[in-house]
Amino acid sequence: MFRDRNMKGWGYAALALLGSVTLGGVVSACKEEPTRPLQNEEQQILRSGLNVYLTVDSDDANPGARVRVSAKVRAVGVDLTPTGFQVEVRYDPEKLEPIEATALEDGALRAVNLSAGSGLIRAAGAAANGIGGDVLFALEMKVKAPGYRETLAVDVKELTVTQQNFADAAADVVLAARAVVVSR
Repeated sequence: MFRDRNMKGWGYAALALLGSVTLGGVVSACKEEPTRPLQNEEQQILRSGLNVYLTVDSDDANPGARVRVSAKVRAVGVDLTPTGFQVEVRYDPEKLEPIEATALEDGALRAVNLSAGSGLIRAAGAAANGIGGDVLFALEMKVKAPGYRETLAVDVKELTVTQQNFADAAADVVLAARAVVVSR
């Protein structure tokens, strides 16, 4: 253990964080959350490989209404389990306004910066034994004007997978050209 008294508190904090990440991964792995069946529009955009894409629960919400936007990951034809990610979402601030990140109960630790820049959201997350389910992160956004779905775009900065010794697979990710509409 640590012998320096100044480092003692930090060591316990680091140990507690590591324990919570490990425990969260174990709980996540034990839950075996089923992945929701794909909806028609999702099936149309997915390609072979590791896909990252955005979904929105409505593309015709009126100004003032809230929509749920989710960043999703799905492996097609490959056996890859994401353990960590760093993602950016771009949108038109004249058409959408971020309200809040949605809590997900899958054992992953997440951080979502809703105000990373004008029209920019940054999110990162990790789970020791893999992210349970297909949602990397989700958030609520307020509609300000029609045509908001077309302004949504995702960019993957980092995506680690267990099957490649936690290597970054971001260069191999297939990005969807558009956000897809799914019902909640």
